[in-house]
Amino acid sequence: MVRTMSEKYRSKVLVVDDDILNVRLIESQLMTEYDIETAHSGEEALAILDSEKPDIVILDVMMPGMSGYDVCRIMKSSKETCFIPVIIVTALSSRDDRIEGIQAGADEFLTKPFDRFEVLTRVRTLLKSKQLHDELVSEADRTRKYLDIAGCMIVALDSNLTVTLTNAKCNEVLGYAEGELIGSSWLEMVVPSEDKERNESFFKTILEGSLRPVESFERNVVTKAGHKRLISWRNSYTEDSAGKVTMLLSSGSDITEKRDAEQKIKVSEEKFRAIFENAVDSIMILDMAFNILEVNPSLCDLLLYRKDEMLQLPKFDIIAPEYWSKCKEHLASALKKGHIVFETEYLRKDGSRVPVEISVKVIEYEGKPAILSNGRDITERKRAETTLQESEEKFRMLAENANDVIWTMNKEGNFLYVSPSVIKLRGYTPEEVMDQSFPEMFPQDSILKIRSCMDAFFADIQYARMTSHTEIMELEQFHKEGYTVWTEALATPLFDEDGNFKFFMGVTRDISERKKSQETIQKYVQDLGKANDSLHSLDRMKDEFISNLSHELKTPLISIKGYSELVHDEVLGPLNEKQKNAMQIVLDKYDHLSFLLDSLIYISITRSGKANYRFDPLRIEDALKKVMDYFTFKVTDKNIKMVRNFGSDLPLINGDVEYIPYIFRSLVDNAIKFSKSGGIIEISAYRDNDHVHVVVKDNGIGIPQAEFSNIFTPFYQVDSSLTRRHGGSGLGLHVSKTITEIHNGNIWVESEEGTGTAVHVIFPSYSLPCTGTKHNLSGLRH
Repeated sequence: MVRTMSEKYRSKVLVVDDDILNVRLIESQLMTEYDIETAHSGEEALAILDSEKPDIVILDVMMPGMSGYDVCRIMKSSKETCFIPVIIVTALSSRDDRIEGIQAGADEFLTKPFDRFEVLTRVRTLLKSKQLHDELVSEADRTRKYLDIAGCMIVALDSNLTVTLTNAKCNEVLGYAEGELIGSSWLEMVVPSEDKERNESFFKTILEGSLRPVESFERNVVTKAGHKRLISWRNSYTEDSAGKVTMLLSSGSDITEKRDAEQKIKVSEEKFRAIFENAVDSIMILDMAFNILEVNPSLCDLLLYRKDEMLQLPKFDIIAPEYWSKCKEHLASALKKGHIVFETEYLRKDGSRVPVEISVKVIEYEGKPAILSNGRDITERKRAETTLQESEEKFRMLAENANDVIWTMNKEGNFLYVSPSVIKLRGYTPEEVMDQSFPEMFPQDSILKIRSCMDAFFADIQYARMTSHTEIMELEQFHKEGYTVWTEALATPLFDEDGNFKFFMGVTRDISERKKSQETIQKYVQDLGKANDSLHSLDRMKDEFISNLSHELKTPLISIKGYSELVHDEVLGPLNEKQKNAMQIVLDKYDHLSFLLDSLIYISITRSGKANYRFDPLRIEDALKKVMDYFTFKVTDKNIKMVRNFGSDLPLINGDVEYIPYIFRSLVDNAIKFSKSGGIIEISAYRDNDHVHVVVKDNGIGIPQAEFSNIFTPFYQVDSSLTRRHGGSGLGLHVSKTITEIHNGNIWVESEEGTGTAVHVIFPSYSLPCTGTKHNLSGLRH
């Protein structure tokens, strides 16, 4: 709908709740002032947010599929929706629920049930804040666009040389994210250490008014990554009414590449010549007809020629004759592929020979294609290979006479050697084993175990040289006759003298009998575990049933209370006195049922170990007043007088502000329930040595002495006919005792049948930590 200029803009509110009644309740509370959009799941809400942007979102937590917390996190992580205010609404009222809402990014948190005035107030407040934020963002965006379209770097510094502004080009050159430099010292963050004193003196001269920054100059800066960049700067400034410089505004151009290109041209030939002349390897450059154009001193020393003699040698005179043909093939291959490595033998001036490994690559030399040949003397390597061959022969003799299977394997998982004892273990010959793949040797679980160990090993040696490492694995292997054999394999990697991996060497032995014993013991342990899990599962199912049933009952009750309040408060139309009293009774019965459900939920989370408490210093009289105010209407309706007697010197206690009132709510409710019309309930609190002692006393029907041992048992009721007449679940005293003991307190009952009951609750007083400072306790308490 298009609005005219005279029409007042109505903010749009998105209400998200899977309970249609709750959605209609909130809609009826807000529709007179705002346009309402509704969604009944988290997914539907995100779809609406993707196509249109409401001004505020009221978001229920407990929804099927995606919860309200998940929706809130997704909104706050998106640039498009992160500034839309979110009010989290839930039937759960614990501190952890509120904390989770705040961590998800919620701006407000409402606990069901709530009245319409609370909703209206919070929506109005958040919308005002969003309007101010939108105006500031719009103005900042306009300014930022002007600066960011500039092709040069722009930076503003205050009189302390603190960065107050950088544009996109400046951030790009220096490697910082937008806004990252704001508030930092320009000298500390950007100026090289060797230039700080000179730059500080230069800026100080400008700020003192001795030098007007109009000329262009070049200075080095340091990027976030630690790289230096050369910048050509031009400065401007602003002054206050007294003519004092208050801000420096500088624009600059990065000229690093320009200067580097000039320097590289000069350094390139010097660098090439230095490397060529001082290389340890023997290097020569050939033309495309394989004529020698250039040689380095290392090649001359290796072949015993002078440089001028080398340049006059005919083709291939430095290659041993039997290698000429193969060498020509390698050079021809290098011309096609661009690069090749091969081994040959050089022929010295005195006729002796040198084994070399040659790397050949096609390059450009003095503007023409040429061949770069890099030769390395491998005399020592050849000698080591001969020694290794002799060592392998000795190893083979040892392996072939061992009872365990000895083997070697390369990095691809192929066996290089397997000792003859494998016939006894698996029924296959060594030759048959070496032709087998992993699936032919091992079941899938064993293959995965081997691959995992190999992958982890090769990942580790990429970051650190490993000189010793041993892996022990238990593996199943297939026997030739069709059954599996349990084995224990010990594998150790071997490295060459440079620390490079060569192959794995291992020993494998039969552990079938040991595994059978282990499996028998393991099965016995598992049977015992299953029996124990079954016992715990039955108890857990009972607690989960109570918790789920309580939550499912509480959700529709919230809607009942919300609509009942609308009727009682005459929002939906006027009521006569009789109707208003009837609605008050409905609300009272809701409170009673809600208290019962809260008790069930508390017992459930306590037994599951999920109850969380936050202990803070608090005044017990505040909790007692809150409970007494809650029951004001109930005692008036029953013609009961409720009096309080609080000591003037009550110390603080260390307690949870949410759970402490719950103790006394149950006690006062019982006192009212079992008191006659005209009775008196006295609530006392006084100092008892280093404790706070609270007594809830009534002159009601009392409790028989024989029942004292059972009154704190959950679901226990003194007399079924009596409790049915007065109502009750048998949970109140049990919950009160549980919470009291969590707070290191004690609770007990004194009663005489027919004369009344007194319930005593005692807590240790709170002591401030000793910090060496005298604290004002009255300030904490009041």
